[in-house]
Amino acid sequence: APAPPLGSRPTVVVLDPGHGGVDPGAERAGLREADLMLVFARELAETLRRAGGFEVVLTREADDFVSLEGRIRVARQAGADVFISLHADALAEGGASGATIYTLADDASEAAAAALAERHDRADLLGGGVDLSGADDVVAGVLMDIARTETRPVTRRMAAALLEAVQAEGLRMHTRPRQEAAFSVLKAPDIASVLLEVGFMSSPRDLANLQDPEWRARMARAVAGGLRIWVEEEAARAALRRR
Repeated sequence: APAPPLGSRPTVVVLDPGHGGVDPGAERAGLREADLMLVFARELAETLRRAGGFEVVLTREADDFVSLEGRIRVARQAGADVFISLHADALAEGGASGATIYTLADDASEAAAAALAERHDRADLLGGGVDLSGADDVVAGVLMDIARTETRPVTRRMAAALLEAVQAEGLRMHTRPRQEAAFSVLKAPDIASVLLEVGFMSSPRDLANLQDPEWRARMARAVAGGLRIWVEEEAARAALRRR
């Protein structure tokens, strides 16, 4: 049975701190992406719970490896309305900095996005996880495409609300803050899913921000505010459709 519409019940948010266990993610100055994102995920979860109206689940609570398939399984078992995968990448070249919000693309639109998706997905092999890219038969693929037809515009509106909230908080965004990439972790067709690159560990300023509790609190507040606005807007849309 379909869940009651957003706004009439707590919104179930699954936060996915990227990497973990045998997969540390990006590393800079003795810091690991997996550790930084777990800290931020816990703080964001607390911010959402205190805001009220949200039920929050983390895909991992410690420095554990969770496969891509396992992360999506956690979201589905929780009955997630929202899935947010949290990352802080590092680039070998270039001076990229600032936060970026990704939604799912069938194919990466540019080389940088393709390389990023490949790095995130390849890490799953370290723990013997399942590559989701070839797991669907023809019929299942068609059904998933149908489901995404409904989920995709909802996800894009959520990404737009998050972007606006982060910018309103005065936090630095990437020069292209809204992008698409073929991240496997975003492929659940029935859940509004985004990947938030909170910053770049290869940027000294971003790395300092990621270690700053005050900056993290501002980012958490922005994400929570964006989600609240999105829920309110989706509830209003649902009310109009019922008239």
